[in-house]
Amino acid sequence: MKRETAWLMGGAAILTTAAAGASIWNNYGALLRWTEPALPLSEVQLAPRTVVYKTVHTQELKLDLYYPPGDGPFPVAIYAHGGAFVRGNRDDVFCFTPIMERFLELGIAVCSIDYRLFEDGSYFPDNLEDVRDALCFLNQEADDLQIMRGRMVLWGDSAGAALMLTTALAPTEFVGEQKMERLPLISGVIALYPPTNFLLFKFIQTWIAHIKFYGGGREEWRELMTRVSPVTHLRADSPPIMLLHGKKDPIVPFTQALHFVEKGADVGADVRLFSFPNGTHSLASFAQTENPLKIERLLERIETFSCQVLALPPRETLH
Repeated sequence: MKRETAWLMGGAAILTTAAAGASIWNNYGALLRWTEPALPLSEVQLAPRTVVYKTVHTQELKLDLYYPPGDGPFPVAIYAHGGAFVRGNRDDVFCFTPIMERFLELGIAVCSIDYRLFEDGSYFPDNLEDVRDALCFLNQEADDLQIMRGRMVLWGDSAGAALMLTTALAPTEFVGEQKMERLPLISGVIALYPPTNFLLFKFIQTWIAHIKFYGGGREEWRELMTRVSPVTHLRADSPPIMLLHGKKDPIVPFTQALHFVEKGADVGADVRLFSFPNGTHSLASFAQTENPLKIERLLERIETFSCQVLALPPRETLH
């Protein structure tokens, strides 16, 4: 009887754990299906210059370059897309058309990169190696690509912002095919609602969700999450960072931004947080009419930061 009871209890526990795992994965799936709300699109049609920067097995990783009018070389703003590390592509830059157009108005080229996704059979730190390789490729091919070495600002949203932050803050780590000892000089980072410390998410839920992609043990995974989190690498000599984060973000809690700012203050890093009281997990939410910081004011802040870190003269008037 005791043995039968034990088997029943054990079976119930397994079923409960499986049900919990399925529920967590379904919730995580909702996150993966998140789509950046669209902003009004410009009538300007932009044709990119597309370049393969890396080939992994048979998968080509590409980047697109969009140029402002005039003759180069140009400073460049390099974008990495969001998508919870499992979806998205370099075309997602058009979810941020107002920012993209503002860069081009300032004479800054815009680059959007692809990187390997978890769904491609890879995991951390493959995506970080790809981002680093893309930056090294841009630096090496700067003359042909008509961009300036040492005048690079990185930007991204959500997962892509986290990758850009970690890459910029850990210039000697996550070395991929490009064997440069250090990254090219990064002038600054603009990060829209990034996760800054992966261990601030509910640990067991995130762990169960990531089992699908990661084959190691739980403690090794915890160490990996620490290593790939941006906050781990924040130093006094880190490049200037602009954080944009909504206080009502349901996907990456606003506490992630506060945690990063506190660590920046502790180490003496230049971290500037711009918060949005009614902002959620999208640029569109930052531009809501009830939000005190409208889209034009937001673009002015991004412009001021970009001109400062790229050593560009500020414009006297807007439009």
